[in-house]
Amino acid sequence: KVVTLVSDAPGAKRAHYVGVDNTAAGRTAAMLLGRFVGTRAGKVGLIAGSLALRDHVERQFGFEQVMAREFPHLQVLPVREGRDDYEKVEEVTRALLAETPDMVGIYNVGAGNRGIVAALEAAGRAGDVVFIAHDLTPFTRKQLVRGTIDAVINQDPGHEVRSAARVLLSACEGSDFVADQERIRIDVFLRDNIP
Repeated sequence: KVVTLVSDAPGAKRAHYVGVDNTAAGRTAAMLLGRFVGTRAGKVGLIAGSLALRDHVERQFGFEQVMAREFPHLQVLPVREGRDDYEKVEEVTRALLAETPDMVGIYNVGAGNRGIVAALEAAGRAGDVVFIAHDLTPFTRKQLVRGTIDAVINQDPGHEVRSAARVLLSACEGSDFVADQERIRIDVFLRDNIP
């Protein structure tokens, strides 16, 4: 029996997908970024690890969908890939900032947040550019407190692992599982509600 974790492969013969709704996660990021930017007009950078990853593509889709509908005064730039490597992500972010003086926001759909923070700080734009990231880690927690990251969209990895084990056990036993118990929530963390 197979369960997909974090990123789905719906065409595969899998028993279940365990992870957040990544399109909804991208829509959430767009709503947060757009609201935080407010009425300022400008451009928004979009960084993905890889467009070969379904979860990154789904997050991008959801993000662009809401930005186009709700925040027409913000122009989302073409997505750039950083391979989830903080050095590559820093290089991509430095280029984005240099090419785009009217950058008002950045959404990173994957990893490599350390690179974005380094680039924002080097450009003197930390706190000026709204930055939405994924995954609450010791690093992103620190940057939330500092105000360099404005919001972190998180999925509880412990819940995902426990859910995957329960779903696999149910599949092997041929029994049902409680779908509501296995739904992975999209958590949004700001400086004021960090656990």
